[in-house]
Amino acid sequence: MNKPYFHKISQEEVNKLVKEKKTVEYLLENYKQPDWCKYPEALSMTLGCWSLCDIEKDGLRTKISEEFCKNCPECILYKEDFKEQLTKHVE
Repeated sequence: MNKPYFHKISQEEVNKLVKEKKTVEYLLENYKQPDWCKYPEALSMTLGCWSLCDIEKDGLRTKISEEFCKNCPECILYKEDFKEQLTKHVE
């Protein structure tokens, strides 16, 4: 099954999930977090990524992008940038 990215689903679909009282386990099984996100179980709501799990209309979930996430320590882009900065300081 090709899981959709949670941050890309419509607000209508989010509202439907809430109305149907879908569980965190359901979200983890049926949706995925961005490829650059290495936050363990980012979709686990309370313990996950708060931005990704913001399900309010026009909430932070709708802002998720590589640019938005690049300063998060769980973002692969942050880690690559950090390694690059560290390497510059060592040279």
